[in-house]
Amino acid sequence: MSPMPKQPMLRLRALRRTLALLALLLLLAAATLALATTAHAQATKIFVASYGNDANDGSRGSPKRNFQPAHDAVAAGGEIVVLDTAGYGALAIKKSLAVTVPPGVNGFVTVSSGNAISITAGSGDTVSLRGLIVEGGGSSIGSGIYVGSVGTLAIEDCTVRNFGQGIYAYASTAAQIAIYNTSVRTCQYGLYFSNSAAINVHAVATGCRLDRCTITGAECAAGTNGAVDLTLESSTVHSGGVGLLANGATSVLLASNCTITDNASQGASSVSGGQVISRVNNTLVNNAGGNTFPGTYSAK
Repeated sequence: MSPMPKQPMLRLRALRRTLALLALLLLLAAATLALATTAHAQATKIFVASYGNDANDGSRGSPKRNFQPAHDAVAAGGEIVVLDTAGYGALAIKKSLAVTVPPGVNGFVTVSSGNAISITAGSGDTVSLRGLIVEGGGSSIGSGIYVGSVGTLAIEDCTVRNFGQGIYAYASTAAQIAIYNTSVRTCQYGLYFSNSAAINVHAVATGCRLDRCTITGAECAAGTNGAVDLTLESSTVHSGGVGLLANGATSVLLASNCTITDNASQGASSVSGGQVISRVNNTLVNNAGGNTFPGTYSAK
């Protein structure tokens, strides 16, 4: 057999080199895309620290500085963890999220006006706040923690002070709210739960201290549709205006093992058909009025 002419052989070799180069470029492009996808995937845990930078990736070794950039970077259902004591700025929560301040660390949210923490998440979202100190610029401004919409909210070991409303829910979604071992003081309203739509809001507060809340310490206020109820357990309501108030025919406030004392207007009061009910194990004394519960209930 006669050898292949030189020119066709050169063209074949050039074609093979071109195909090999194209294959290599395709592999490089695929690898670059994979790296880019990994880099842009949101982490399930983001750290913040006083020495952090919001341009960082939020890992423990490269933390962010403020809560809002951390919120925007973390995956839905993820967690923001505070590494050291500092102020971390106002926070607007729009998805399932946990914010955790470990024992021994103080995570401050300090504002001079407006809401410090706003929650407008989905009806199926779960939000958890633990260990925060939320500070306002005076009792006539905003809310420490404002709840516009959420599915489930847990607030634990927090302090809220110097706001118009300490913890205020005006919910447009059916909500389950649980508050544990939390102090609210020097606000106009301590705990205030209401509904902005025909939905139900169920709340429980255990081991809380509501101090010097000049209008009401704990209040349920339901509209004509839907219902709002609060169970207040093992808590103290002291030196405010009205200690406990239920406002509206579908509002129920249940008190168990609580101390309600030294309030300048009423200890316990109900208006517009609301119900404030005692388990008969409360201390209701030394208030300017309302030193008898409107109703009682027994454990079942």
